[in-house]
Amino acid sequence: MYSAVVLLSLYLAAVQAQQVGTNKAEVHPPLPWQKCTKSGGCVTQSSAKVVLDANWRWVHTTTGYTNCYTGQKWDSTICPDGATCAKNCAVDGADYSGTYGITA
Repeated sequence: MYSAVVLLSLYLAAVQAQQVGTNKAEVHPPLPWQKCTKSGGCVTQSSAKVVLDANWRWVHTTTGYTNCYTGQKWDSTICPDGATCAKNCAVDGADYSGTYGITA
């Protein structure tokens, strides 16, 4: 029963997620890493990716370029509640190299 409740809550949380923005494509820079030992030297383990938190991304209306969040508060006309905000707003991709200086 417990797992059913957890799955239901995850499903409901996903229903109110922000929309995907289309102004800036999300391209994650590679982050290769290695495991090194005295006997075996260094061996590449994975080619992971860098992902910036949503806190660093532009959140705007799905129909234009109006900010949904400015300064330290949500625009109450666009986001009167969580469900409406999730419907009205989109989170765009990040300019990793241009804005944040993150490169491969």
